Amino acid sequence: HLYAGDHEEAERRFREIIKSDPQDFDAMAGLAVCVAEDGGRFLTAEKLARKAVRMGRKCPAGYIALGYVNLRGGRLEDGYRYLMKAKHLAPKDPRVQTGFALYDRERPPVISDLSRLHPVNRVLGGTRAYLESPTNRAFALAALTGGLVLASTLLV
Repeated sequence: HLYAGDHEEAERRFREIIKSDPQDFDAMAGLAVCVAEDGGRFLTAEKLARKAVRMGRKCPAGYIALGYVNLRGGRLEDGYRYLMKAKHLAPKDPRVQTGFALYDRERPPVISDLSRLHPVNRVLGGTRAYLESPTNRAFALAALTGGLVLASTLLV
């Protein structure tokens, strides 16, 4: 129901699950997302998501919920940080990729005077996303350094 956009029904189901098992951190995280999405109760949603993190520290659900709540509340960097923590715990979890897609939609374009869909912003946005990864950044720096060494060798 949550992915279908029926937040009221999803919230009702998550509350039923929590009532029968108060330690179900996945349901607590889902409830946090529902509360943030339906009515924008971000403070309550953040408390629920933090509780989910405390209940399941080694599971990504609470961090994904914290990331989502922060993104929806306009705190993009905090949201990104929590999503990165979730990605560290579960790199292949599709909910993490959904969170990063939301992050990409919410953050401002590289060149604010152009539309987000302008080809220049799309290329620069892809480059920005690529270089945000420390591994990709190191690879790009190594390639640039290698290119400079090769160019200086050829010019001498």
